[in-house]
Amino acid sequence: MKKTFVLVPVVLALAAHAYRDVDWDHRRADLRLSHAHPSHAHADADLRTDPGYPTLVPFPTALPPPTVTPYAIRPPAAFYRGDAIFTRSPQAARFRLVNVSVINTPAGRTVAVWELEIKNLSGSGYDVFPAYQSYVSQLVGGATGVWGASTNAAVDAGLTVTYEAISLAPNETRTFTLAGFIPYGAAPDRITFMLDPTIRPTPPPRLPGSNALVWRVDTNPYCSAAIADPPSGVLPPP
Repeated sequence: MKKTFVLVPVVLALAAHAYRDVDWDHRRADLRLSHAHPSHAHADADLRTDPGYPTLVPFPTALPPPTVTPYAIRPPAAFYRGDAIFTRSPQAARFRLVNVSVINTPAGRTVAVWELEIKNLSGSGYDVFPAYQSYVSQLVGGATGVWGASTNAAVDAGLTVTYEAISLAPNETRTFTLAGFIPYGAAPDRITFMLDPTIRPTPPPRLPGSNALVWRVDTNPYCSAAIADPPSGVLPPP
């Protein structure tokens, strides 16, 4: 009895020490409890106990959470195509530049086509006139200006659209396809949407409003995951 009593803590101590040397990964640990074979993980470990004693099965150690590097874009910096942009009350809404393309027409003109998605997150109607409020504000190469949407550009691009002011109901989402002429052979680099169409800056150029929301046409290289809408009445901090 004495010999057995002394042996048990030694075996258990050695087994426990061996387990401390195993780098357990809870995502791929393969732990088994058996009287014939010892437990093992995908790490190189072969832990044995004497017959008659239960196999030690440690709980896998959870890995620490990954480090997240915060990244934020705030106006007047340009957002990226596909970014979900939120505005606060009294007119809470979500804006997204969905797509941008260029069409060279047989008539020798270049048409920029862009799609804007707008969702009303407020509890009342939201009046918007995207064909007036949105325009191409910069071309690839750096030239800036106001290249707005027009019905003629939409017709030349083969689009069937109606440009008019509408009211979005609470929680309603709509996608608007806009088309505007730009210099021949050019390509858009920035798309702007004026959040407040009621106040226009006095100095030229005459812009269709104020409080500009600007997108780059390329996708976000820092964040590819979609951002979920916040709960009703709650928006992300500025």
